[in-house]
Amino acid sequence: MQENAFIDWLRGRFAAADASVLVGSGADDCAHVAVDAPRLAFSIDSFAEGSHFAPDTPPRLIAAKAMGASLSDLAASGCRPRWALASACFRRGLGGDWAREFADGLAEAAERHGVAIVGGDTASSAAGVFVTVCVAGEPMPGGPVTRAGARPGDALVVTGRLGGSLLGRHLRPEPRFAEMRAILGFQPQRPGGAVVNAAMDISDGLALDLSRLAAESGVGAAIEAGLVPISADAGRMAEKSGRSPLAHALSDGEDFELLLAVDADAWREFGSQAGAEPGLAEFTRVGWITGGRELSISDAAGEKRPLQLEGYVHEW
Repeated sequence: MQENAFIDWLRGRFAAADASVLVGSGADDCAHVAVDAPRLAFSIDSFAEGSHFAPDTPPRLIAAKAMGASLSDLAASGCRPRWALASACFRRGLGGDWAREFADGLAEAAERHGVAIVGGDTASSAAGVFVTVCVAGEPMPGGPVTRAGARPGDALVVTGRLGGSLLGRHLRPEPRFAEMRAILGFQPQRPGGAVVNAAMDISDGLALDLSRLAAESGVGAAIEAGLVPISADAGRMAEKSGRSPLAHALSDGEDFELLLAVDADAWREFGSQAGAEPGLAEFTRVGWITGGRELSISDAAGEKRPLQLEGYVHEW
């Protein structure tokens, strides 16, 4: 399929109903949007065949992962999504049907979260499929939140269940916007200060990502192994890998769940009703933020050991 014909088709597929989009996807190289917010959040992620998805992955799932994983960063920063730019480099020979199915998947994922795709780029490649998605959003009430700000005594909280994402869940990320809205909007009986002091999403594994949040906040953390919510997929992975389900939950990555440092008093109130709202992923306290810089994990008997910082790291 030739690029010009595909771009003409995309112009209709990505047409934005959002009144803030002054110049959207189409003939112009630059998108223009009207902005009222005093602060915007941006995130960009790239996805490569062979690293993030297999060559035979259906194009709709590649698109769903690219959009969902990028939006997950906005959710973790306490921001609502508004706009996206997408760049796709298609392997030569895939054909127009493959490209259109990919674009449909991208549009469907964006529409599900109220995002306007306002532009991007297309190219062809002899080496594989490469996708980049840039997203922009505005702070939710109570946001934004960064990785810095965690304080000793904060509850260390995650959403959902962890591990085993490579069995398929990594291709269907669910950005936790509703969950972040719920906890940011929580009103403790004793108001004062933030509810969520620091946050990020879990993309490279709980252990490794926790080390990043702790480093930015200048704190330590203590995980209680028995509290970590382990997915059924982690158990299935463990049957073949010889590693424990907990090891998979700590290091597999691409869970795209929230990792939160929550004010302890607020957590005692919120935690007692967490999950009560229909449709939300579960919130689980897995440990505490501590003073110093030590990262540890303790077993059911309370025996503590250093947390192994295992997870996915790109190398080149």
